[in-house]
Amino acid sequence: MHIHKFLIILMLLIFSFLAGCIAEQAPPPESIPGPSIIEIEDIASSGSVFTVSDATGREVEIPKNISHILCSGPGCLRYLAYLQASEITLTNNPEERYVTRLAWLPYLVANPGLRDLPSIQAPLYPAQIQSLSPKPDLIVLMNSSGPYSPDDLSRMTNTPILVLKEGDLINAREDMNYSIRVLGLITGKGERASDVIRFFDKIIDNLKSRVSTIPEFQHKVAYIAGFSTGFSTGADSTASHYHPFDLIKVENAAEQIINGNNDVIQFSSEQIRKMNPDALFIDLSTLEKKETAMDDLERNQDFSKIGAIKNGEVYGVLPTRMYGESHEVVLMNAYGIGKVLYPNKFMDVDPKTMADYIFIYLYGEPIFEEVNKEFGNLAFSRIPVFM
Repeated sequence: MHIHKFLIILMLLIFSFLAGCIAEQAPPPESIPGPSIIEIEDIASSGSVFTVSDATGREVEIPKNISHILCSGPGCLRYLAYLQASEITLTNNPEERYVTRLAWLPYLVANPGLRDLPSIQAPLYPAQIQSLSPKPDLIVLMNSSGPYSPDDLSRMTNTPILVLKEGDLINAREDMNYSIRVLGLITGKGERASDVIRFFDKIIDNLKSRVSTIPEFQHKVAYIAGFSTGFSTGADSTASHYHPFDLIKVENAAEQIINGNNDVIQFSSEQIRKMNPDALFIDLSTLEKKETAMDDLERNQDFSKIGAIKNGEVYGVLPTRMYGESHEVVLMNAYGIGKVLYPNKFMDVDPKTMADYIFIYLYGEPIFEEVNKEFGNLAFSRIPVFM
């Protein structure tokens, strides 16, 4: 435990140094994708309300000094937790209240009280909102729609409604940044929002700089097994695009066969064998399944013929998409995978220590040990198969 704490402190010092180096080369805040910080501050400075353009292009008037927000859809509570403003939320989503393991959604581990809030099922209806006490000052719809338009629902409930997009770290970073900025503005955490965006930039820059000199012919190939977007799956379930791979120049074995945009795809054991990945990484949400991805690998002899399995190159990683994208986990998994596939590039990194470094910044406390315990302490560890 003392060694772990020492490593966290050491990592903080290292990244403080890196932050200074990166800051010298980073673009000014105004050039980060999405509306500029200056524009948002200007909006916030006039009158008792401010006007924000939401994801649908609507101009929404929002009162200052918001006390209660109704969050509907994935990402809203996660972003409020990043901003350290989760106390302002009035409700959660059923996917958060009834999640099988809190560790699937680390912001609930850091803020367990969020799970006890009233749940509002999307799509929203006026009666749901009117039944709440206290009433929300603002309704935030994330990636959600329903039978009522935002304007109609706002009129029927006499509550402003802001539509935002969750975004992600790779393909929709502009949406992610904008949502964090707007929620920071609403909650009086504008400076924190800017810091959070810069923090993600810093970590991504660090990851990319580590693999920048690896030529394409030396890129490793990996398979993510048991990938899930809300329920447990087996070894045949994977992702057509896996963001931790994208960040560190790892080729997704699934893309050898299909290049699509489906979140989850399935392959036969024979297809996976022919992919011949350098390593297999198991999404540990599979542990909720009666027959896990590890059981699949043990039971089906086709898997025993895969070189990576013969060589013991099977590792556990944290779930990234159980309810929206857990951006912080994407980064943690990238370090864990990089440590395995490009050990010379990640020689100075302990993925578990790095995970706590990220958790501390975003949530204020080191919760990796608690999260990993719910996954049998298998995260960023070798998983024995056919042994």
